[in-house]
Amino acid sequence: MKKGFKYLVFLIAFIYMFIMLLILPELDLGTNYNTVRVTEYQSNNEISFNKAGNATLVAHVSTIPVVEVPQPVVEPVKEQPVQQPAPTTKQTPREAPAPTVPAPNIEDQFNLGTITISNSDYFRKFIMDDGSYYYLNHDLYGTYNNIGMPIVDSRTNFKGRKTIIYAHSAKNGRSPFNYLQNYHNNQGFYNAHRYITINYEGHTYKYEIFSVYVSLADDDYSEGLEYFRNIYYTDSEWDQTVRWYKSNSEYETGVNVSGSDKILIFQTCSMDNNYYGKYYRANLVVMAKLIEG
Repeated sequence: MKKGFKYLVFLIAFIYMFIMLLILPELDLGTNYNTVRVTEYQSNNEISFNKAGNATLVAHVSTIPVVEVPQPVVEPVKEQPVQQPAPTTKQTPREAPAPTVPAPNIEDQFNLGTITISNSDYFRKFIMDDGSYYYLNHDLYGTYNNIGMPIVDSRTNFKGRKTIIYAHSAKNGRSPFNYLQNYHNNQGFYNAHRYITINYEGHTYKYEIFSVYVSLADDDYSEGLEYFRNIYYTDSEWDQTVRWYKSNSEYETGVNVSGSDKILIFQTCSMDNNYYGKYYRANLVVMAKLIEG
């Protein structure tokens, strides 16, 4: 029985050595970077028997050379500085300013004309009257004032034989026709400023003054008021009338007139102290004949 057990142990030891010889002769190890090959293996296993005849397996561990496998060198990845986008300032859209609408010009609502006098800076605007004489004492806004503005007699126009323009004069010096007082008894002034220009409805009319005088009247029927009381004449009546205007002049102007002429008449209050406040009417009259237009 004991002898059989010995043979069994021996057989197991033999089988163990045989298996070890089969699987350990050669060992290949590999990586992606290096290959480790083990080509030497030495087995010194022994079976010894003691005095009692028992078999003992003495295994000598073979020394297998240790091969250092170099680790792959990994280059550190340099961090690239992150490019920060430039800060953007959000632009708040600005509303376009509302277009400036100019205030309407009150004068554009009226059909106005202008008066200028030669060799002077005199400039006045006038309006065609509707028969009410309203703008003699009102401005274009309808506000009452005692200065007013020049108005053209509603019965006349620049195309007929006679055109009459009325305006105030006053001692305050601001009234529209104060400038005309310079013609009174002043031939030197007349010689320097004898031409009047009217611009109206796109037309230019140039006149030459031929008579200056003060018309005195005790009532509305006085002969002195004929120049504005009458508008319509026959040819012969007109010829006589313009010659009479000429004869009344305070000084000789040297300008001839006849029934073929068209006449412009400026009428305003006289500021002469010899007449001022002493007559029902004391009007300065400046008369001119059309020479161009």
